[in-house]
Amino acid sequence: MNKILPFILFAIFMVVLVSGCVNDGKTNQTNNFTKSGIFFQYPSSWGVAKVNSTGGIAAVGDPTTIVNEKPTTSVIIQKYNNTNHYNLQTAYEQNYLKFFNNTGKTKVSVGNFTLNNAQAYETVYTSSESGLKKKYRAVWLQEGGNIYVILGSAKVEDYDGQNANFDLVINTFRLS
Repeated sequence: MNKILPFILFAIFMVVLVSGCVNDGKTNQTNNFTKSGIFFQYPSSWGVAKVNSTGGIAAVGDPTTIVNEKPTTSVIIQKYNNTNHYNLQTAYEQNYLKFFNNTGKTKVSVGNFTLNNAQAYETVYTSSESGLKKKYRAVWLQEGGNIYVILGSAKVEDYDGQNANFDLVINTFRLS
């Protein structure tokens, strides 16, 4: 038995070693965005989009979802215009104080979580504009004294399938 034990241990070692080299061929390919003092990763199948929102400093989107020259699945990074010098929680609360009043936007959920060891606030809502029903996920966070809003959106029927892509941008966001 003592003569067989080294062979058994070697066989187990080889199985463990080889199993670490096998993958299912599904690698998460990403691109890096570094501009306007920020960094984040986004899916490699997406592209950089034109920023056309107030306070917008970056935008990426899925080019296969373009309607009226804009991707319906996208993430926009906005730098909040904090002229009142609010802290993050106050800025977030003030923004949504009247946001859902007579706007055609419907609140789905609100919450908070920790991101990069700091408090973050999140609101999910739906809206119908120009006959296109979309779902939005707005994450508010404070980095380097500035407040940023990461706004992911997709058509309602595509939204759940895009959450991993929204998470990628949100979880890799930082100042560069």
